[in-house]
Amino acid sequence: MFDVILNISLVLLFFTLSIFLIAVTFPTIRNFVRGKKNDDENPDNIARRMAEMEGRIASLEQQLYASKEMHIVVNEKEEQSKQLLNLNNLKIKAASISYISSQVFEMSEGGDSRIKVIHYTGTNKTDSVYSTFDAILEQLSGNFMQINKNQIVNLDKIHKVQGSEIYLAGTSKPFFVSENRKDEFDVRIGKIN
Repeated sequence: MFDVILNISLVLLFFTLSIFLIAVTFPTIRNFVRGKKNDDENPDNIARRMAEMEGRIASLEQQLYASKEMHIVVNEKEEQSKQLLNLNNLKIKAASISYISSQVFEMSEGGDSRIKVIHYTGTNKTDSVYSTFDAILEQLSGNFMQINKNQIVNLDKIHKVQGSEIYLAGTSKPFFVSENRKDEFDVRIGKIN
């Protein structure tokens, strides 16, 4: 769909550029055909018109570049929204995940077991899976980051950052970025914002 929008944008851009060039050259051609001398033959006027044309062409090139950049970003977001996380036969849309936490449960036979609890955006629903953070992160795109020993967050869901504390959309409690992950976090969040 976005390829169609990009192609339409390109056609409109080239159509606009063609109309512009015709409009700029038409008075000169008309005066030449009629045999009239034109003030535009003055070197100062020609230089001014050329500078205006170059400025307009540069503006159109910037619009085209911005359109291509938007197309790339939209395609990346569309791919991320389609991404599925497959854990313990549970298929989860990655874009719906707000954060993943690790929790310890005592086993009746003794010892403990660490499970991962997946928290979704805009709901209290959670899913529990037996997995490691490394296995989970292998399936997720670059929008997710382990911020401390017990949590992975969806960087797209970050609402506010205050030092080492982050707040996710729809949550009131802060999440803490560990000291050894702070530099990587700052770099990653800088790329997203």
